[in-house]
Amino acid sequence: MENSLKDEKNLLYLKIQAIFKQPWIVILILYVILALVRGFGAFGPEKIRILIMVGFILMWFLPFSFFSKYGRKRIGIKKIDKPMWLLWGFLIGAIAALAVLGIGVLFVTSNVEHWYVSIINQVMSPEIREILPFVSVFFMTTIPSIILSPIGEELFFRGMIHEAVRDKTNEKVATIVNSFAFAVVHIFHFGFIVEGTTLQYLVGPGIIWFLLMFILSILFTVCRKKSGSILPAILAHSSFNLIMCITTFFLLL
Repeated sequence: MENSLKDEKNLLYLKIQAIFKQPWIVILILYVILALVRGFGAFGPEKIRILIMVGFILMWFLPFSFFSKYGRKRIGIKKIDKPMWLLWGFLIGAIAALAVLGIGVLFVTSNVEHWYVSIINQVMSPEIREILPFVSVFFMTTIPSIILSPIGEELFFRGMIHEAVRDKTNEKVATIVNSFAFAVVHIFHFGFIVEGTTLQYLVGPGIIWFLLMFILSILFTVCRKKSGSILPAILAHSSFNLIMCITTFFLLL
């Protein structure tokens, strides 16, 4: 009974908190591990690209592996207080995706692929896309994009990272930190060019992409905080990825 009462006041399970003392230490370790997994998946050979998806799936289980029942409630795994935010989340994600598409068309130079194309190429290379039917390629790319990453990333970034930081600081700092962390891992998807053994960074377009991902994370955070649940943030993220896939396949490729 005593342990149960203590659990209600801690983000982490008591056994985990006894080892690491502070939630942010656990989150930092998990972030580094997940960033390495994504980095290897993004820049490694074609056969290990699946690591990107593996990282997303791992994120699904982290709140249940490390956070207490109280902690999971804090990150928004609960019934939504304002269901209207499900619609707002979908619209915010869709509009944001169109805005990022347009900014890419305006600012990404002709000799550099649009950031949406860069992401799709990581999910499935042009060589593989050429030998498969268009419909198969579209759904094989889109379905994981609207399920795996939205659930995993929202639980981890807008959920675990945000609350671990807010536990020691405040709402504004937590929003900035979770958005910065989100933007950093997304530079693995655009901005770097691998030529042989050389890794180059496209400074101008890369910085714009980083800022866009930072702002996008803030929008997802707003969806979560205004609704009282992680669900609208997941839906906004899923909507963003859906519009990204549709516009990429039907307008850019």
